[in-house]
Amino acid sequence: MTKKSFSLMEVIVAVMVLSVVMVALLQVKSDNIYLVNKSNETKEFKEYLSLAFSLDELNNRNENLFLSRKFDFEDDKLRRELKAIKVKVKDEQIDTRVVKNDSYDFSIVTYETSYSIDKKVQKNIYSFKIEL
Repeated sequence: MTKKSFSLMEVIVAVMVLSVVMVALLQVKSDNIYLVNKSNETKEFKEYLSLAFSLDELNNRNENLFLSRKFDFEDDKLRRELKAIKVKVKDEQIDTRVVKNDSYDFSIVTYETSYSIDKKVQKNIYSFKIEL
């Protein structure tokens, strides 16, 4: 006796296995799309922070910096996008060292300037000031 077709149980098991594989593949695709979008958003925020770094006049320490007020763009889409971006600039003195010598004394003051956007991305810049 030769078998020429599948039984109903074999078909149901095959459909279930294919369904599980398809759901797993869709979940992997969804996770990958989420990670790519999150990566693009983080990259975009880092580019905004780079714009904030490029400003020469940073007299407004410990304040919010609005990029749309500092840069004037012709493109309306870019202008609207920058209007929503607020970079928080915080300047803090973190250390002071005094070096004493027979002929001179000087101090080294270390500052930390942190730039952040909505607690999503943050960059810290360290600078040193030498005073005689």
